[in-house]
Amino acid sequence: MLEKSKNCCFAGYRPEKISGWGLSPLSPPEKISSLLQSSIINAYKSGYTTFISGMSQGFDIWAAKTVIELRKEIPIKLFCALPFQEQSKYWENDVKKQYNDILLSSDFAYLVSDHYEKGCYYKRNEFMIEGSSRLICWFDGTSGGTEYTFKLAKKNGLEIDNLYEGQMRIY
Repeated sequence: MLEKSKNCCFAGYRPEKISGWGLSPLSPPEKISSLLQSSIINAYKSGYTTFISGMSQGFDIWAAKTVIELRKEIPIKLFCALPFQEQSKYWENDVKKQYNDILLSSDFAYLVSDHYEKGCYYKRNEFMIEGSSRLICWFDGTSGGTEYTFKLAKKNGLEIDNLYEGQMRIY
């Protein structure tokens, strides 16, 4: 159903982990929004048609929302890779609503685990990397899940667009 060579996934931080911006979980600042749009359009022009979001708060959800908005202009699909079924259970209601709206608007969804278990986020990240040939990320060197995903993408030879600091660097 999905072709790895046409799949691009996302990785980035939750709003509170993006240094010094004090961001809202609902929408990114204009700079990040603009970089996401440009990077997704560039990926589409390079043959990518399916975009995979891990649906965590912040960068993942912003990227998924951007894919949904761009579908009005270009024929792309959104694939949601969920670490476990109740991922959004303890989130604020407005963020949970946005999450559910995105899921309902997605083209595909995959559930890594029925319930939370140790390592399910890493398994989700591995699933996304193994099924993609490109990564669009916001990685500033901070340790954690984004770092793990970034390093796994490099190890597996994915093309990487790191949008951190507005630099669309391709590795």
